[in-house]
Amino acid sequence: MTASKIESYEIRVNKVLPSSSINTVDYTTNVLSMKVNHTTTAMTINLTSNKPIHYCLTLEVKDAADNVRQCRRFILVDETSFIETHPDRHFLFTSASPDTSFTWQTHRSDICLSWKEYFFNKFYYDNELLNGIEADPHGLITGTYEQISGELPVSGTPNVYGIVKYFVSWKLNDGPFTSEVEVSNFLNQTFCKSIPVEDGETYIFNVRPVDIIGNTYKESRTVFIDTSPPVFNELSIWNRDEPQNGIHLIKDSEPLNAQIESYDNHSGILSVKWIFGKLRAANEYQEKEITVGSFTMVRSSIQRVNIYH
Repeated sequence: MTASKIESYEIRVNKVLPSSSINTVDYTTNVLSMKVNHTTTAMTINLTSNKPIHYCLTLEVKDAADNVRQCRRFILVDETSFIETHPDRHFLFTSASPDTSFTWQTHRSDICLSWKEYFFNKFYYDNELLNGIEADPHGLITGTYEQISGELPVSGTPNVYGIVKYFVSWKLNDGPFTSEVEVSNFLNQTFCKSIPVEDGETYIFNVRPVDIIGNTYKESRTVFIDTSPPVFNELSIWNRDEPQNGIHLIKDSEPLNAQIESYDNHSGILSVKWIFGKLRAANEYQEKEITVGSFTMVRSSIQRVNIYH
C-alpha cells in the first residue's frame, strides 16, 4: 500500500569484446537504448549484423522513489558462420594400426576415434566470443540478476572453436546406421565404443559436430577388422634336377628354388620377406633378410625366389 510502484524501464545494448582470457563489455557506446514507462513490460529489439556479434542486454528498472535495480542477459547474433575442417589435423581411428594408416584394427578391444581440432568454426577460432565475461563494473548485478545459466552464461560457454557438442553413429558392413549418440566429455574430441568385432568386418563411423548457433556438419571414417595373422604353407626347396622335392644336400654353387604359398582371407598379403642364414664353424649363424615383393589386398600369393650360394 505504501510502495512507490514502478516508474520506468530502460534497456541498453552493448557489445561484448572478445579476448584470449576474460571478455569485456563495451559500456562506452550503446548500440541501442530504449526507455519506456511502467505500462510497457515488453519490447521488440532488432539486432542484425553481417558478422557474429555477442551482445549484453542490460535492463534497468526504476521506481517512483528513484530506487534502481539492474539485471543483464547475453545474446549471440550469428547468421554467417559455419563449420569446416582443418586440413592439417587428423580424424582417424586411434585403435587401428599406424602401419596401415589407421585403417586396419588388429585387436578385439574398443574401437576408438579421435578428431582433435579437426572440426572448427573459423570465426570462433579467430574470435573467442564464448569466453567468460567480466562482472558488472559497479557490482550492482549479482545472483539471479546476472546471466548464470543458459547457453551463454557469464562464466563462459565450453566449446571447441565454436563447437559445443558432437554426435556419433556407426554401421556394420552394409547395414543401417545406429541412432546418434552424443559424445560425453566432448572437449576431449574422442569417442570409444565396445563392439564384439569379428575378422573381416567393416565399420563406418559418422561424427557430426554442432556449434553454438546450431550449424552442423558430418564426416565419416572406415575401419577394417583383422586380428588373425597370415597363413602360409610349408616352405619347399628344390633344384633343377629334383623339382618340387625337398633338398638338404646340395653341390657348391648350385642354384636352388624356394617357394611358399601365403594367404590372408581378411586383409590380404601386404609383403613377403625371406631370411637366409649361413651356419659357419662353431655354430656361428649369419642371416640376411630380403624383401622380394609388396602385395596389397591380395587374397593369396605364391612366392618364389632363386638362391645362389
